[in-house]
Amino acid sequence: MNDKNTSGWVVDPQGINTASWGLFLKPADMAKIGQLYLNGGMWDGKQIVSAGWITDSTREHSRCAQWGNLAYGYLWWIIDGDSYAALGDGGNVIYVNVKKTMVVSIAYLFMPDAKDRIKLIKDYLEPMFENCI
Repeated sequence: MNDKNTSGWVVDPQGINTASWGLFLKPADMAKIGQLYLNGGMWDGKQIVSAGWITDSTREHSRCAQWGNLAYGYLWWIIDGDSYAALGDGGNVIYVNVKKTMVVSIAYLFMPDAKDRIKLIKDYLEPMFENCI
């Protein structure tokens, strides 16, 4: 975990991972996941994740009062009607805006309050895409 070039899932000495944390991805790989979701589960002309799962995982299934009553799907925070994000520990983000056909990936070593990344994206990155719709 101390090597910045680490990629993959952290495992214990028995080769078992916790599955709830410890997945190390490069920003380009994170962007690929976002693009896969933006494309409804299609990659290189092949349906590799069902469109139904994409829709179901990015719709509200619960809410988190601790995060300002933000809606949560299956591993995705529902930001608004057009966008959702996977917010990882330490500030890592995969952000998808369906309306603007936009994917943003941010990899950060450690930032205790990851939701501030959404403000960064909404306030500074999304406006650059206003004329791209």
